[in-house]
Amino acid sequence: MQTLYAELVSALPAQLRDLAPDFSSFKAKTAYLDRIKPAKTLSVSLTDHECQQKCAHCQGHYLKGMQMLSQLQTDSLNNYEAVLISGGSSKTGSVPIVEHIDKILKLPERLQVNLHTGFQPVEPLLPLKSIKPIVSFDLPGSDAVIRDVFKLPYSVQDFRELFINYAKYFETVPHICIGLSRGQNSGEESTIDFLAGLQLKQAVFIIFRPTPGTEFADASPPEPARVTDVLKYAREKLSCELLLGCMRPAGQYRNRIDILAWLHGIRKIVQPDHGLLDKLKKHGITINEYANCCALNR
Repeated sequence: MQTLYAELVSALPAQLRDLAPDFSSFKAKTAYLDRIKPAKTLSVSLTDHECQQKCAHCQGHYLKGMQMLSQLQTDSLNNYEAVLISGGSSKTGSVPIVEHIDKILKLPERLQVNLHTGFQPVEPLLPLKSIKPIVSFDLPGSDAVIRDVFKLPYSVQDFRELFINYAKYFETVPHICIGLSRGQNSGEESTIDFLAGLQLKQAVFIIFRPTPGTEFADASPPEPARVTDVLKYAREKLSCELLLGCMRPAGQYRNRIDILAWLHGIRKIVQPDHGLLDKLKKHGITINEYANCCALNR
């Protein structure tokens, strides 16, 4: 393990090596990786490519990579084990799931369902309890993020109360975006403190990724030191499984973040960097393969 540790730390730029844990802390953690490649989950947009909310970091950009509901054919589900039901949000922050409940309930029973609900009451969605979906719920860390990024008039407390309501009826997985406010501190520790008082199975961390054509296109992702600080804080405060989700910058940034995350004990990573994978394989570390959306691999 010491050789692997040394190789991973050496793969980091000199200025980032101090962000790695010391060897004694690393050695105490179980060494494996759950590699998530969500090829068996079909992402479906209920609004095709349209979004009214227009969050500053996305502005509907990522809907373009989803299957449009208007063009979805039953046969196209044959190669999948799960569906991610998402879409653009209304100006009040809700994804129009209620309008499509009947269609969702008619999906093949073998399919797992992951719902991105946005901000809306849970009660109208209760007919979906029969299919036991997982709800992926974004938890912003400050009122400023809700106002300036999500463009919504709500408060952090509103989101937290809604999260608790969803968790009463559905398995609800919190998603925390590190650096959502132009890569800066976005109140992540406050969100973690809130979650520390709850019974969770898992929590997903994603990382702000500047996206061309958006209001935040010229921003930078959070510094690796900030990402590491948040992940360390979460590991200290939360007893549940921590995941590094699909939304994070690519290239060298991903390589460095994935190495640091694994060194600090994050064992479930979506599309982990090949530099990390190669070193783990070289040293015989067990790599478990999962083929569905991160919130569904539990």
